[in-house]
Amino acid sequence: MKNNKSKRTASPKKRKKKQQTILFWVGLGCFVLLGVVAYNYYTPPVSLSAAPTADNINTGAQLFAKNCASCHGPGARGQDPQQPMGGTLPNGGYLAPALNGTGHAWHHPNEMLFNIIKNGSIADDSSMLGFKGKLSDDEIVMVIQYFKSLWPPEIQMRHAQRSQ
Repeated sequence: MKNNKSKRTASPKKRKKKQQTILFWVGLGCFVLLGVVAYNYYTPPVSLSAAPTADNINTGAQLFAKNCASCHGPGARGQDPQQPMGGTLPNGGYLAPALNGTGHAWHHPNEMLFNIIKNGSIADDSSMLGFKGKLSDDEIVMVIQYFKSLWPPEIQMRHAQRSQ
């Protein structure tokens, strides 16, 4: 009669290989899940590339006045209209730049503008906090459509060429 004990007890080598296989699949699953979360976190809505309507721009203007003008100024002229590119504050922070086409916002693709508004600035010493949870994705898009409507036609055309 054969000893069944050897069948039930795997060798340490086999156990280690089985543990490595399980860890591989768990790790791969975590990696895929992280990728899906990151994709949804950083992917702007399709409406970002849609042509704005007059209603979108009007709603965006109202949202801008309520949420953005306190820093970026009325008409998106910036915190200091004499320094439309922004600049630094005496305490080391940054001035909010103009978003009306006189600053540098038009140099950024739509997706970057969207992510900065939604998630905040990547600069540690920036006062630009994200509006995630306060503004919906569609509202953020309307804010962008509003301030882009303030850009001179030449800037709008150059931005459109950059975003392709």
